[in-house]
Amino acid sequence: MASAIGVMLLAGPAAAGNGTKPRITVDWSGAPCMTIVDRSADPVVHMDYAISQEDTDLTEDEVSDSRTHQFFALCRAHDPQSFLPRWITQDDLDRAAAIGSAPTMVDAEDMFETSTTWADCWFRITPDDQRLPITFAQAAMGVDWDTSAVPAGTYIIDGYTFEPAINVWSERPGVVKVVDDPALPASGPALAINNTEEVLNKNEPVTIEGCVSAMDGSTITAYWGLAELDVQWQPFLEDDPVAGSSFALEFLPPEALAGETAMIRVDVTDPMGRSYTNYMRELVIVLGTEGPGSCNDGGGFIGGAGCGGSGDSGDTGDGSAGTGNADDTAGTAGDATGNTTPGQDGGDGGGGQGCGCATAPRSGPQALALGLLLGLFGLRRRKALG
Repeated sequence: MASAIGVMLLAGPAAAGNGTKPRITVDWSGAPCMTIVDRSADPVVHMDYAISQEDTDLTEDEVSDSRTHQFFALCRAHDPQSFLPRWITQDDLDRAAAIGSAPTMVDAEDMFETSTTWADCWFRITPDDQRLPITFAQAAMGVDWDTSAVPAGTYIIDGYTFEPAINVWSERPGVVKVVDDPALPASGPALAINNTEEVLNKNEPVTIEGCVSAMDGSTITAYWGLAELDVQWQPFLEDDPVAGSSFALEFLPPEALAGETAMIRVDVTDPMGRSYTNYMRELVIVLGTEGPGSCNDGGGFIGGAGCGGSGDSGDTGDGSAGTGNADDTAGTAGDATGNTTPGQDGGDGGGGQGCGCATAPRSGPQALALGLLLGLFGLRRRKALG
């Protein structure tokens, strides 16, 4: 299977010397859940990041600025089934196509410059002509974002690995809230969810944790939805009062989710009618079996309970500007440590866990190839295995 996928990949524009090598993504480990930038004091926020390894050895069939990082701010969050454009500008595509390392045309929605979905909602932190080398020295410097030119509001930060034809995204956990007045009533609400992928037994609850910045009297409403292209959001908590700067919500998957995957969405609304929506960056996988300690394959998904683990929930909390430390497009190209782009899935598959139950490797050439194949076929939902 993996070799067949490799042949398919090499048959296209990605046949350049770097075609199937893992991309080195931005590692945002340690980023705070909530970063508030008070522009009345200082409009510049510093964000730390890391890399798994250096990557500077270009092959002859790569563009001159291949294997570089760039940073962007997005004016809204997106669910993990909604992919970001793989390209930034037509110039990037043209340069790569001219040396045979990219297609000559892509869909307009697959390029930020022409996307209607993201029109007026994306902002460069790093200019196109100042993309950063993937070196330890560069990563140790972090990245500074001057927010002076953007509207006040709440932003998602993404790292972008530019390496045609496979350009990938790395979403920073949490949000950056840009305000002109630190008083909570002076700005709209914001929130972020800390949980990453969660794997649950049937009828097993999970706590959805995160941070919130909202004035007194604000409320939270939370939803689940099947991981489908046409998501039908179903509330599981409504108008829960906000208390402090963090939240913890219990989600008990309904019977309809046994053997399925779901997305989680949380809305916060303040007394002035202002609202903000954010999503869990990865999926909730609900097995078809109940309780730990057994390995009965009754759910038709991954396997029996006890054959896999649950994803970790991050710490809750808030932060301020400069307190941080250290998702891809049509499928994730992982880095050498297995990092993938949240929301742009690299796929799950093999790597047995006893009982004949298996979960997929999360990194390496097989994960890269599988993610790309899923992207080529336009799959939007993680299918059941077994």
